[in-house]
Order: sequence, then structure tokens, then C-alpha cells
Amino acid sequence: MSSAHALPQDFWSQDFAPSDYFFEDAPAPRVVLPRRTSTPKHRAARVTKPVREIRKPQGPLIVAISIENQSLKVYDANGFFAESPVSTGMRGHTTPMGVFSVIQKHKWHRSNIYSSAPMPYMQRLTWSGIALHAGVVPGYPASHGCIRMPTAFATQMWGWTRMGARVVISPGEIAPTSFSHPLLITQKPAPVATNEPPKQQAASADANASPVSTTGMSPATAPVGSELRPSISAEPTSASSETTGLAKADSKSDKPTLVADASSTLSRTASITLTDGSVIDKAIAAPASETTPSATTPVPAVRRTGPIAMFASRKDGKLYVRQNFEPLFDVAITIAPSDRPLGTHVFTAQEDKSNATFRWSVMTLPAVARANAEESSSRKQRVAGAVATTSAPAPDIASEALDRVTIPADAMTRIAELLTTGSSLIVSDQGVASGETGEGTDFIVPLR
Repeated sequence: MSSAHALPQDFWSQDFAPSDYFFEDAPAPRVVLPRRTSTPKHRAARVTKPVREIRKPQGPLIVAISIENQSLKVYDANGFFAESPVSTGMRGHTTPMGVFSVIQKHKWHRSNIYSSAPMPYMQRLTWSGIALHAGVVPGYPASHGCIRMPTAFATQMWGWTRMGARVVISPGEIAPTSFSHPLLITQKPAPVATNEPPKQQAASADANASPVSTTGMSPATAPVGSELRPSISAEPTSASSETTGLAKADSKSDKPTLVADASSTLSRTASITLTDGSVIDKAIAAPASETTPSATTPVPAVRRTGPIAMFASRKDGKLYVRQNFEPLFDVAITIAPSDRPLGTHVFTAQEDKSNATFRWSVMTLPAVARANAEESSSRKQRVAGAVATTSAPAPDIASEALDRVTIPADAMTRIAELLTTGSSLIVSDQGVASGETGEGTDFIVPLR
């Protein structure tokens, strides 16, 4: 070190005394903790989250779709249940309006018309290609005729609906309302037991019986193993006409066996209570010629289960009854003439099992009197998509429409025995062939 930078030997001793020094303890050594690694998600313990209770509809389900509002509303036995935006058919591929029902469900369906386009959670309304399904919902009509729903809502509706669920498509919004009328059955018939002892009844039956062949035999007296299908003809007038049309079912068929309704063959008395308090008593006795002397144990009548659908047509003058998309029977009815149309009304039954009664709701479709654009006489109107409108008398309200309908008492008895929750009655001026009603469908009534 050079002398210029050297410090004097007494540098520390001349200027500082020992008391001027401050001594600080050395810092504690840093403790390094071992590195902690996070547990992979697939190895972590799964935490069970509380399951949120999902509300489910109660009773019969009715789906109402509004073309103008591009909305879908679901109603159950308690009224309004859920709502969702939808996208219906665009111009040139409009969505048909009217009364429909769910006739097929396919979760991962693809269109067989539009290049196998995906249609997840598809619920078919017609065999011509109209359905409810999940898809893009831009807020305006954009489909080729189907009703698109958001995927989340379509998934929920898939679990809510069942085959035969009622779907009504109309220009504006309509909703089911509570309704009552003397024509609508409010209570199931209860069989009335006779005072005659069973042994005496069997003895009297054996005395009056005569041997008959199984051909034309009623289901109540046919031997075990004979499978009969019901006749779909008009109202029977005699025992022979009742059995005409009954044929053995194909044993290889995978469809459930149908049999003639028990109300037309079993010997008993049934009563129907209507909303006005009146009672229809119907005694149904099996002809003596149809009773076999060798029958010791009664063969129970087999009936299909599920709600029934009825269609009262002013054009055909008939009441058609179907169950599980298959015809049960049809019968001629009387509709009082008037200068006003009946309109289209949908009545739905809800059973109260606590007292075996029924309450009803009604949806009345609006009257639309118009001609198709293709039928317009002016080419300019066809190009512009205009429709020619005509004035027509206003249709009857629901109560006035039912006032004009008369159904035979024996048909009412059969209906009362088959009635259950979700059963429906459609009253319309149109015929059964006016829409796409056919094999594998409920009644499809277009809005015209």
C-alpha cells in the first residue's frame, strides 16, 4: 500500500473510545424448507358436492310455442313451469302451426334431409321432418322448419317429456286454462256389485250357455291363449257386429297384444258422473250365446295402459280414439249445425287419485283464415311472400263447441274406463286426414 493511502497507526485510538463502538449479533442462518409439490388433480381426493334438487314437472306436460315471440313455454298440472327462447323455420321453410305430440325421441339424431346435420336431443313432431332439438338460437327464425332450443334447455326438456306429450304451435302465445263442461267426464265409473250370490250367477250362466266356437268369441269368454284385436269400425249394434273384425294377433309381432275393450263384453253396470251432476248408467251384459259352459275361472280382460287421445271431427262426423299411437275405436257422433265453425280446442285431463276425479284444462287455437302464397293469383304477391286473407265468421268458444257435440252413451262408458292423466280431447272442424295423422302418430291437426 502506498504512503498516500496509508492510515496512521493511532487512527482508531485517537478519535474513538471503546464505548463508542456498537456490536450487532449476526443474523440467524436461513432455514430452507423442503419444496412442497402439489398433488395431481387425478390423484386428489374427490370432494362430493351437495346435489341441488332439480324441479320436475308434475302431471301432464303441455308445450306451447309462439312463432311471433320465438319462445317456448312448458306447462304442467300446476300451470307455468319453464320458458326458453327458440328459433323456428325461416322464410321458405316455415314451421307448421297446429296441434302435435312427441312421436319419437332420439338423443343423437342426424337429419336425413339436410346433409346429416346434427340434431341432438331430437323430439319428433311429424314424420315429414319437423322436430324439437338443440341448436343455434340467434334470436330470429333460422331453421329449416324445426324448433331449435339452447342445448342446456333441450337437455332438460329431454328428461321432462314422454312419448305423446302435447305440443301446440301458434302465431302468438296461448296457455292452458282450467275448464269444466258436462260433456267432460269428471269421475271414473265404479262397477256395481249385484246381490245375487256368485254360485247362483254361475249356475244361471251355465243353464243359459250354449257351446260356441272361438271364432267371434268375446275376450271375456275366450279360452286362455286366444289373442284378439279390437274392431275399429263404428258403434256396434248387436253381439254379432261387436265380434266382427276381431282376429288373432300375429304371434311373431313385437307390438303389445290388443283386445276388445272390456266395457263392451263384461257383464256389469257402470255409471259416469259428469260436471253438471248428472249420471249416465250403462248396463253391459254379455249375450248368453257367448258364454261357455266349461268356463270355471274368469279370464281377465287385457288392456293397454297409457293416456288416450280423442279427436272429435265435424267434417267426418266421428269421434276417433287412439292409445299409444294406435287406433282403439271410432264412433259416429252428432254435431249440431251452425253458421259458425267449431274452432280447434284441446282439452287435457288431470286425475286426482285421492278421490278418483278428473279436472280439465283447455287451449283454444286462434282462427287463421288465409290462403297459401303459392295459391295467390298475383305473381307479384308470390314473389313478395304475401298471403291473401279472407274474412270468416268467428269460431265458437270452447264451451259453445262442446255444447254442439253429442257422443253416444256406450262410447262415453268406454272412454270413462280408459281415461287417465294426460288423456286429451281435440275438437275441430277438420277431418282426421287433414293433417299428417297416420300410422305411429297421435292426432295432428294443422292450424288453417
